[in-house]
Amino acid sequence: MNNAILREHLNKSQGNPAAYGITLINHPMVDTSYTLSQEQILQGTDVLIAIFIIVAMSFVPASFVLFLVYERFTKAKHLQFVSGVNVIVYWTANYFWDMCSYVVPAMCCILILLIFDIPAYTSKNNFPAVVSLFLMYGWSVTPVMYPVSFLFEEPSTAYICLIVINLFVGITCIVTSFLLEAFLFSSYVP
Repeated sequence: MNNAILREHLNKSQGNPAAYGITLINHPMVDTSYTLSQEQILQGTDVLIAIFIIVAMSFVPASFVLFLVYERFTKAKHLQFVSGVNVIVYWTANYFWDMCSYVVPAMCCILILLIFDIPAYTSKNNFPAVVSLFLMYGWSVTPVMYPVSFLFEEPSTAYICLIVINLFVGITCIVTSFLLEAFLFSSYVP
């Protein structure tokens, strides 16, 4: 089509119009190491899902500190100790109640992962690890939140600061892990 238009617009004085033409040669670019594969795209979405889970689960352990700071601020904890409550019983009861409170949002997150059937989290080999990670996170982060509660005088300040700390630590770890895996994969690409 383009050759026909070119030959039509040529002057007859320039010679035979059939001698002129447009030739196209296509050399497609070779896929490089920068080309995203389907696996890398899915890995990126898995990281995004992990970040959303971190955001959701950062609020839960920070909320445990609200009551501890409030009890200390209003001297309710002091009143309980003066009334004869044993210190070990007080902290054990708090921990037990916080773990019972933690199981509900953890199970909701696990249920959401099951409903959406995300293979990175719900596959036969990964699902038991995901469930144990959710439970172990609650059991491990709560004792870390308790001593930090003594640094704050107001419950709202403690809540906001601990949410920010939980988000920072969680997102930093996920992004670092993702970047290290990306460098690991890129080192094998020629």
